[in-house]
Amino acid sequence: MAKEKVRRINGVIASVFSHTGYISKEDAQEISGLDDSEFNKVYAKAAEISRKIIRAEGNKVDAFIEHIAREIDAYTAHYGGKLFK
Repeated sequence: MAKEKVRRINGVIASVFSHTGYISKEDAQEISGLDDSEFNKVYAKAAEISRKIIRAEGNKVDAFIEHIAREIDAYTAHYGGKLFK
């Protein structure tokens, strides 16, 4: 199960790069290792994250890191919500 959560996190990160034009959607899916159904979920999530980052004021990398940190916290919630304790 933990392996799938890491794949989803990787899928979100790779998909943000896809939404911003750095890699293709197919490359993002390959990086994630997810099947079509699971990948489509993280791809949609990354679309929303990408929109928020584009609209963010200030440093876009800081906004990216903040949003990815929230995703990691959500995916690790069953471990207490923190990647690093």
